[in-house]
Amino acid sequence: MLDIRLLGPLRVRSSGAENAVEGPKKRSLVAALLIYRNRIVSAEELIRQAWPYDAPPRVENALQAHISRIRADIRRWREGEIVTLTTRYPGYILEVPERCVDASRFRRKCARAHAVKKIDPEQAARLYRSALDLWRGPALQDVPNGPVRDAEAAQLTRERLVATTRMVEVHLELGRHLEVIPGLERLVAEHPLEERPYAQLMVALARAGRVSDALEVYSRARLRLAEGAGLSPSPALERRMHIILRGDGDTAEEDGSGSA
Repeated sequence: MLDIRLLGPLRVRSSGAENAVEGPKKRSLVAALLIYRNRIVSAEELIRQAWPYDAPPRVENALQAHISRIRADIRRWREGEIVTLTTRYPGYILEVPERCVDASRFRRKCARAHAVKKIDPEQAARLYRSALDLWRGPALQDVPNGPVRDAEAAQLTRERLVATTRMVEVHLELGRHLEVIPGLERLVAEHPLEERPYAQLMVALARAGRVSDALEVYSRARLRLAEGAGLSPSPALERRMHIILRGDGDTAEEDGSGSA
């Protein structure tokens, strides 16, 4: 199957081989066409993505030359799939089956996991894990910065964080607090301004009998939020701290705690 990968370096796998998309301008254009897949993207938008600061005098001709090369690449990639790049006013449309794009598969698995997590948490945990295993690094890692790429990379990164915290939520509901502690420690280091991982780590540590460590996580969160964004912990995170401090046994993770 044709496998187009956005969740990491931009790659196209076909005929059993993984192909890099060579050249920064081509990567920028292929990425933008894939982000807009099955929708029209204007020539103006493609130019802003590939030449955000240094558009040549006859940039429209340069764009057309790159599009011709990308069409030739597509003919080599498609491996029996119906993949077409068509001129469509005011720009182009790349039509490709969604099943061939890892970002689409990631989103579909996450949606299925969210739909079943209340009735079948074990299946939800497996689906979240399968979705997260599609990631090979930061989204669109080797694509140069540009407005289309940057917006999609930020959105996918956000969705990855949400999927991770929802998977942790399921594991906490299943009593797997010891299993999630190492991953949550990494998560708070990677996302120091996101409250939800702090709240989940506090719950996991408290359930493991490490109350002093849980309260230390709250202090760490308060310091990082103040230094990084000039913010105080939310009422939900403060409430979590007071519940742990009282030691009344109610350390259930609250869905919606924090911003993730």
